[in-house]
Amino acid sequence: MDLKKLEPSLVLILLGVSFLLLLSVGFYSRFFLDTGSEKPAAPPLEVAALVDHSNDRAVLSEFRWNRDRQRSRFQETLEDMLRTAEGEQINKVQDELLLLTKRQTMENELENLLSVKGYTHNAVAVYPAAVTVIIKNETLTPSSAAEVGELVTRITGYRAEQVRIME
Repeated sequence: MDLKKLEPSLVLILLGVSFLLLLSVGFYSRFFLDTGSEKPAAPPLEVAALVDHSNDRAVLSEFRWNRDRQRSRFQETLEDMLRTAEGEQINKVQDELLLLTKRQTMENELENLLSVKGYTHNAVAVYPAAVTVIIKNETLTPSSAAEVGELVTRITGYRAEQVRIME
């Protein structure tokens, strides 16, 4: 039998069989041969001691993302209105854009101040008629909730009834 005259289909079959044979030898040696070099089992993890805050961070990230997306859409709408506005409408749209920027600044300032006070996992949204504060990983006592509420009213100028604090 001359190697130069082998049919291409026969060559492919031989290559495929060889590959499967090597694969099965590797699989067998990996899982069925005891090499004696196994590492000692790691001690079990104490699950009760571990606290996963990734879900809280995800909730806060999603809240901020929705807040910023909503604000961005509103800002785009106002900027479109500003392009076509005339006379007194220009001043009203500019005032609304300024208020939007002020609310964003207040949100950032409040989030930073709450972090400094020890509430590191927080998010704030300042709306035209209310302020929403979310604090995660902390159990708020009535006095700490009052402290947060007082800080929010002092920074935003909103009344205490307009402040919502959630855990």
